[in-house]
Amino acid sequence: MVIGVAGTGKSYLVKKMKSLNLNAVDVDHGLATFVDENGNGAEYDPKGGAKWWRSHYYVLKPGRLEALLDRSKTLYLFGDVGGQTGQKNGLLDVAHLFDRVYYLRAPVGLIKRRLAKRTDNPFGKNPEEIEGVAKHKAKLDRIAKRRNLVVIDATLPTEKIIEILTRHEREEVSHEGD
Repeated sequence: MVIGVAGTGKSYLVKKMKSLNLNAVDVDHGLATFVDENGNGAEYDPKGGAKWWRSHYYVLKPGRLEALLDRSKTLYLFGDVGGQTGQKNGLLDVAHLFDRVYYLRAPVGLIKRRLAKRTDNPFGKNPEEIEGVAKHKAKLDRIAKRRNLVVIDATLPTEKIIEILTRHEREEVSHEGD
């Protein structure tokens, strides 16, 4: 499992890994949804600002991840789901289902530049969201340290990041052949 804030390159890595026939999945594509404070489904409101973000959470949809894991021996799950900062039904609530949890970390300046440039996602286009990402990154940095997550520098070349992520699988395959 790979976690990281918006703008660290998770979606790009998923696309690259899929092109290499690796089973990479982005939680943004059907595995997670927004809910309000009462747990009711909600649509993302890019104009809602800080008030909207204080009353909405991004959570895993029950049963979806388990179904994927039942069908696959190896799964690279990428996301930034609310449970990383204390809400229920987030990625860290299911970390025990994975051999390793990686934290994709990038400098705030790079994250801001990536968010400003991206065209495939409306998130991170207003100042409140950008400030929220910076605060979320600081929390995630602390969580990664406290949980002893494997930190990957998101400024590394894509091929190097993929090599780090797949190292464990490649080692298992080579030992099976012994």
